[in-house]
Amino acid sequence: MKLEVRGAEHLVPSYSLTGDLLSYLVCRLQYRYQNRSSLPPSRPVQLWFGSFLHGTLEMCFRYWNEAHENGTPPPPFPWPCTKQEWRRPVPSWQDHDIGKFANAVEESLKQRGIQARSRAARESAYYRIELAVNELGPHLFPLITSAERKVIGTRPVPKSKVELRCDNYEVHGVIDVLTHVTLSQAPDNNLFRQHVQAACENLQGTFEVIVDYKGFGRPTTSDPSWEQGEWQLKTYSWLRKRQPDALPVAAGILIYINELTPGEKEMKDLKRGIRDGTADVMPKKGSRDEQIIRMWQSGTNTDQLSLEFRLRRAIRVIPISDQSLDDALEAFDDVVRRIEEDVVKEANGQNILQSWSPDCSDNDTCVACDFRNFCPKPANSIDGYIIKAPVAP
Repeated sequence: MKLEVRGAEHLVPSYSLTGDLLSYLVCRLQYRYQNRSSLPPSRPVQLWFGSFLHGTLEMCFRYWNEAHENGTPPPPFPWPCTKQEWRRPVPSWQDHDIGKFANAVEESLKQRGIQARSRAARESAYYRIELAVNELGPHLFPLITSAERKVIGTRPVPKSKVELRCDNYEVHGVIDVLTHVTLSQAPDNNLFRQHVQAACENLQGTFEVIVDYKGFGRPTTSDPSWEQGEWQLKTYSWLRKRQPDALPVAAGILIYINELTPGEKEMKDLKRGIRDGTADVMPKKGSRDEQIIRMWQSGTNTDQLSLEFRLRRAIRVIPISDQSLDDALEAFDDVVRRIEEDVVKEANGQNILQSWSPDCSDNDTCVACDFRNFCPKPANSIDGYIIKAPVAP
């Protein structure tokens, strides 16, 4: 009997927008060990806070939405936030206590070995999630028509000088969706309606707006994450458009949670951005906010900044058109090509440090990295020797 020769396996690798593509852009070597070798970080700082943030916001929204759909008025804001102390259970939570939802998410993450790096980090996370729900929830929750919606699609891998293992790749992510109906029905003083109308002139017809949350401060326009955030939302928009029930996406919203109560890093970045002209949202001339920022020193309470200014810093609207999608999609396609080229280098016999040569420029990422002790090129170094990071004025 004649047997047919088995054809080559057709591989379509799957990539997450944040878990893969953005992680690779932060540090190639760290991405190789954590994402492709499944080596979890010993101090998953951003992983813990990002998961804690998304999970708690989703649970709070679903509680609010369930009450709304049942015809009973949801509990008015502000909601309480009773934080469970270490090994000391809370006697009783109210049904709409933010602390109850946050604790459930925290326990779930702990079962996966993901915890806050310190008590101070945990305290900060609880305070920020309380502000996020109580300051953004009244404006955002009534507008959400679909929470934590998974979007997925397939794209071709750009041509390379080397023979790659695949021709196409799968890309996926998770978004919240707002529709034209909810936006048009929102009151005039709704923050998100105001921001979308200000950024997108002459909105007409039916459309959607997608939302994503960031567990860090608003970057300066010179920071790579500024452009990467725009790429991400535009790629999400392309993915969303491919779903059967989708409407045209008019804009994307990035919410920088840390701007609700800026920490030391956020304030240093803001002062540097004002000095360099790379901060896109500035305090009003002669305002108390301008004076507070100018006089700010390490350890000063940043809640003295007006809520109006902090909310302007927290919300960023990115208008989206068909023409604007092309550059973003090409940028992420190119990242996949670079990842696949590194995969081929390693498969052809190069060691990991050669194949995934690090190019990290962020000192905070290096400080928390488990592989920094043998990294050939840590951030803020010259020829492999670590130098002191510059201090912002």
